[in-house]
This record gives sequence, C-alpha cells and structure tokens, in this order.
Amino acid sequence: MQSIHDIKAKAKAHKITMAAVCNEAGIQQSQVSRWLSGTVEPLWTSVNQLHLALEKLIDRSPVVID
Repeated sequence: MQSIHDIKAKAKAHKITMAAVCNEAGIQQSQVSRWLSGTVEPLWTSVNQLHLALEKLIDRSPVVID
C-alpha cells in the first residue's frame, strides 16, 4: 500500500494537483491535509481511493515527449 505522502509525491511528479486527485476520489482536500499533517490517521480504504484516483488521472494525462 502506498502512503499518503507517496501519493502526493507521485502526483507532483506527474504535475497533477492534490486538489484534482481529491476531486477524482471524492475526498475533501481538507481531510487529506489533516492526514498529511499527521493530525488524523487515514483509513486504508481512503488512501486506496486516492491511489486509484491518481492512477486514473495519470492514465488520462497526455504523454509529453521531451
């Protein structure tokens, strides 16, 4: 299982905002911020939702060749 921090780093590497990931996953960005700060521990299912949402967004992203 990926951590919430891994998901954030992967999103950044693909130039995808966490706001977009949260929107795709149906999770409020404020809740994810609490998870990232360590204020609240996320459920595995919630982290998995974010992971799946990020994968969908990556799949939809146009391929850029440098």
